[in-house]
Amino acid sequence: MSPQKPTTITDPKSEKVRRGRPAIPHDRILGAADELLAASTAPNAVTMDDIAAAAGVGKGTLFRAFGSRDGLLDALFAARLNPWRKELHRTGSPIGPGAPAADRIVSILEQLLNFKLENPGLLAARESSGTNLLAAPHYLWVHSVLCDLLEQVGIRAPSAQYTAHLLLGGLHVELIAALKASGCSEADIRHALVSTARRVLGMPTDT
Repeated sequence: MSPQKPTTITDPKSEKVRRGRPAIPHDRILGAADELLAASTAPNAVTMDDIAAAAGVGKGTLFRAFGSRDGLLDALFAARLNPWRKELHRTGSPIGPGAPAADRIVSILEQLLNFKLENPGLLAARESSGTNLLAAPHYLWVHSVLCDLLEQVGIRAPSAQYTAHLLLGGLHVELIAALKASGCSEADIRHALVSTARRVLGMPTDT
């Protein structure tokens, strides 16, 4: 029988690092990114190096956790949207089950506009990156929700898919910024969004 090899005692933390699976502080990273984007006058210029330094981790940790800068921003987007997702399933919510499908669509668009107005740094960084926005998880999810509701009001595929893209296109951060620069107030933009959505859905409008 061959002599038994001696057992090597390895520090568990070092073993994790060696295997490339260190504990990743997701919440700390997302919190650091959120603060940087909110404070920056040029959110699109906030880099992975900036976020890594603010979170106190190596840039490699960010890429292992999120894959890319857009992946990190999408994860932050998802975290911010979680409370809103819950509202979609809460009875009594204007966007929840029980409300008519057309009313839910209008309310969803209005709340998405509010979300974008409240998170300009995050929106500017992600939507202005120009990379694969239509394939971002949060966009695909909202688009799917709208498609389902549009079909409930009688707009069938593929028109439902196109109409959902059309409505969401009116919420793009660069469009909102251009409207504000031209003198439109947030109330003006909200009114135009709701009126347009109601027209698309064949609902009465006040204009």
